[in-house]
Amino acid sequence: MINSLRVKRNSLFAKLLLGFIVIIVISFIFNVLSFKFFTVSIHDEVVLYNKSNMSNTVSKYEEHFQLMGEVATNFYNNTNVTALSRDKTNFFAMNDLAVEFTTLVMNYKNLGLDNLFLYNGRHSFLVDKSGLMKEDEMFAKQYISAKYDTAFWAKQFDEDFYMRIYPAADFTRQTLHGLIEPVGKLFPVIVKSKLQKHYYIAALLDAEALYEKYHLSVSDLFYIADAGGTLYYSSNAQGQTVTPQSLAASGNYYMKNDNYYFYAQGEKTGFTYVNVVPNQNIAAKKSRLSAILILLLAVSLALSLIISVLLSIRIKSPIQKIIESMYKMNPNIQLGSKINEFNAIVDNMRTIIASNRSIHKDLQNKNTLLKKYGYWNKVKSIPIGSRDVQSLIDTSKPYFFVMFHLHFTRRFHELITEEQKKSHILEFIQLNIQLAFPQSETVQSEKDLIFSIVFAGADASGTLRGVLDKMKRVFDMDSEYYYMTIAFKPAPYSPSGFTAAYDEGREMIRRRRLNGETQIVSNFAGPHQDFHLTPSEDKEFTARLAAANEADIMTMIGRMMNRLRANGTAEQYRQLAREIVSKTLLALVLQNINAGALQEELSPYEQIKEFVSEEQYDDFFRSLIGYAATLMNDKRMEKDSIIDFALAYMEQHYGDDIGPDAVAEKLNLSSGYMCKYIKNKTGKTFGDFLDDIRIMKAKEILESTDCKIHEVALHVGYQNANSFTRMFRRLTGITPGEYRREKRIDVASNIQ
Repeated sequence: MINSLRVKRNSLFAKLLLGFIVIIVISFIFNVLSFKFFTVSIHDEVVLYNKSNMSNTVSKYEEHFQLMGEVATNFYNNTNVTALSRDKTNFFAMNDLAVEFTTLVMNYKNLGLDNLFLYNGRHSFLVDKSGLMKEDEMFAKQYISAKYDTAFWAKQFDEDFYMRIYPAADFTRQTLHGLIEPVGKLFPVIVKSKLQKHYYIAALLDAEALYEKYHLSVSDLFYIADAGGTLYYSSNAQGQTVTPQSLAASGNYYMKNDNYYFYAQGEKTGFTYVNVVPNQNIAAKKSRLSAILILLLAVSLALSLIISVLLSIRIKSPIQKIIESMYKMNPNIQLGSKINEFNAIVDNMRTIIASNRSIHKDLQNKNTLLKKYGYWNKVKSIPIGSRDVQSLIDTSKPYFFVMFHLHFTRRFHELITEEQKKSHILEFIQLNIQLAFPQSETVQSEKDLIFSIVFAGADASGTLRGVLDKMKRVFDMDSEYYYMTIAFKPAPYSPSGFTAAYDEGREMIRRRRLNGETQIVSNFAGPHQDFHLTPSEDKEFTARLAAANEADIMTMIGRMMNRLRANGTAEQYRQLAREIVSKTLLALVLQNINAGALQEELSPYEQIKEFVSEEQYDDFFRSLIGYAATLMNDKRMEKDSIIDFALAYMEQHYGDDIGPDAVAEKLNLSSGYMCKYIKNKTGKTFGDFLDDIRIMKAKEILESTDCKIHEVALHVGYQNANSFTRMFRRLTGITPGEYRREKRIDVASNIQ
């Protein structure tokens, strides 16, 4: 019995539940203390809240009264008011002023205006939002108040003040049928000017609208009084007498007759604003919040206990199942912990670790990855330092080498991500080849390049070709999104020729024909022959482009494409297009022509990658050359005499030791002004143009003569061969000797 109780006490469930209960008790004590503190401070928080509301209310009222003073004062400078002060019969001014009053009253509801009017005491007339009005009609019919009768408004001319706000009063009006209807409780506001004694501007503010807008409190009891205790406004229908002396009791509030009186004085008007909050409101809010807190505390305590029990059971149950499973595998268990379940887990970890099933599987996966890594290093001629990796690579049997080059179309990039599709294709290739040849390895060596090493004898060539043909049919079904070039040499390679097989595969890929289908290239006839313009074609193309002769250029490009039509590869077509684009862009740059529009959507080099037919290349060349010719012609129309003379002079004297001073003297200009002018107009310096011309002449000499490098340098104006070589490399990317060798190789290959 005792042992049973000890076991239950030391169980995981008991330990977890005890821990949760301790945490709940600590949390409960903390919440009780917090609740006690909160109940003490809640009264102060409620008071602070009401004081803050009172401060905001006073601020808004004061700002509004000040704004009304500014609005009324601005009318003393109004042209219509000035016109009426000079001529009481100016009905146009009266109408315009009435429109302005109407606009303020109707369109600016935030002002709380019921009416705004000009009162001329000398001529006894008024102008309000409805137009011209007589005194008795205004104050005896439209705005009737026992407190503010006609005599009150006339008396204001004798008072000396700038702005005065009078207590709010109830106003009524007489309808056309003789009925009396209420207008509302309004504040009369009068603004006078010392310069204008015979008229003043007055406003009638809607007191109830201001109360609704600015009063912030749970209580509806609100009062406004002046310094003498006169009640200016009361939200209570019966009104209330406010004694200023009682408001000076202490702080911003005091308590009297079970009410809290929150008050504040306006800095600009001197008014005292009072908000009365019954004590039962504050007490009720305090009781309500206290009840909510007690309820939340009780609910949280109950939920904590329930959740603690549930969590303890949920944690214990799966662990108990693991223990039972371990008992079945290894019943001889030695427990050494007070928590039985953890002791069982620790004791059985040796059995779990001893199990090599997962380790074996993990090693297989790693070996597969290492094997792919080893073959990748082999084809790349990268030394393999690890003997473990070397032991995984089979270098004793002949094999077939198949390379897959993947090209995605623009349509594909609009649908899914490239990496997702490439992963799918890699798995597809690997699955199909391994089904036919289990002893094979498929590796992705580059982002668009996959190769397979198939270990099989020479008689397996036909079977492998059949597998590739079947894969081609599948690839052709997705030709809208991508196409594949498959390099396959029917003869097997020797075990040591991994790098050679990889290089041959790359060369065979370059022999792809120009179309948009998946192709299987199975012949290797040596390195791929690159396509370049001959020196004569280069010069001819540059000259015709400079002349903006679009028709001749297209004829010339047509002859080049005819050379490729019979046996040209897709790579050679791209090389031709890249050379045409490069030389066209260079020609535009040399002419200081902005060719940015060519790359606004997709650069020409990126467009070339998408072409799979001669028609696409032909359309591309026509568009490119047409655009370049237009820019050239436009530039030709902008000829500049200073720049033309300078360039012509450099063309004639490039071999001499010339500088800006010599050219500027010919133009009767200072060299500084001329250099700055050329730089501003073309974006290039005088020296840039001179170096371009000299290097261009040097190319012609290198292609057509056997002159030594230092002789060529002297001929084009460089006294030092090293300086000439550095400038030539900077502008062309290669040395003069390399340039001459490349051009002569091109000429020889074209002759063959």
